[in-house]
Amino acid sequence: MKKITLITTVLNDEEGIKVLFDAILCQSIQPDEIIVVDGGSKDDTLAVLEAYCGGLTQLKILQSPNTNISQGRNLAIANASNAIIAVTDAGCRPDSNWLLEITKPLFDNDEIHAVSGKVIPDTHTVLEHYSGLLSLPDHTIKEQEQLFYGRCSAFRRTVWEKVGGYPEWLYTAEDSLFALSAKQHKFLIIHNPNAIVLWRPRNSLRKIAKMFFLYGKGNGRIVWGDIKGTLYWLRNHALLWISVISGFFYPALWIGTILIGLYLYRLISYPSLVKIRKIDKDWRREIFIPLITYIRNLSTNLGYLSGFIEYKKNPIFKEKLDKYLAN
Repeated sequence: MKKITLITTVLNDEEGIKVLFDAILCQSIQPDEIIVVDGGSKDDTLAVLEAYCGGLTQLKILQSPNTNISQGRNLAIANASNAIIAVTDAGCRPDSNWLLEITKPLFDNDEIHAVSGKVIPDTHTVLEHYSGLLSLPDHTIKEQEQLFYGRCSAFRRTVWEKVGGYPEWLYTAEDSLFALSAKQHKFLIIHNPNAIVLWRPRNSLRKIAKMFFLYGKGNGRIVWGDIKGTLYWLRNHALLWISVISGFFYPALWIGTILIGLYLYRLISYPSLVKIRKIDKDWRREIFIPLITYIRNLSTNLGYLSGFIEYKKNPIFKEKLDKYLAN
């Protein structure tokens, strides 16, 4: 009988670990083993974790200060006893059938190697609501169907072994590269929308900008995308703000600001608005969607440029990437 090891990493998130473990206790099937890697928490995260040991005798806590998410996940899997690995994050709230649904395809079909689930925003404010709708992968796109992410996934340990683990030199986009490498190794990856995890999005514009900047920076480090596209967008953003500032001295230039703004609205915000208007009838979407999509585009492209420069300047990134993908 195949067994399941559930892994997660945590750092200074006592509230997030409560949310996750309260949901684990309510799962329709229980993992045979739970491994949590703490990256050196200074708050009460460890005390909270230890309090769950009584109700979850299969829980193992590994303390590994100064480890990033990739290192923590690799450490957890290296210490796992089972062939099926399920992955989620502190702060997430898996549906009661999540573990059953995320692993079921792996039990039912030996040809399937990895499974992605569906992440649903768990929101408390209007900003979180629209941030969540704009922050999640679209699994209706074929490319996204063939990828799986650390917040809501399961895979066979053999995938991790063949790929060479999560890329430890990355602090963001590590799960994207892990999934991309698994895809290149011809592992069969499927999406199960019945495996549901609720996730609370960022609750401020600053946190949203930081999140997308780091996502972009991680992708820039693995050169996932076209730098020409990034430069195109940043040029347009620069023109917009140059026209805004110049307009204080020459007000006629604000006509250019309006035209550039409309152009960016048409390319950046309108496509998302068309989709969200079909599922959300609140008029506030007309304000929040343009605002968040603009911040997302600007932050992601600034992050991508930053990561790309690091990739070009520091040969170790290219060396590690080439070695990882050729593994």
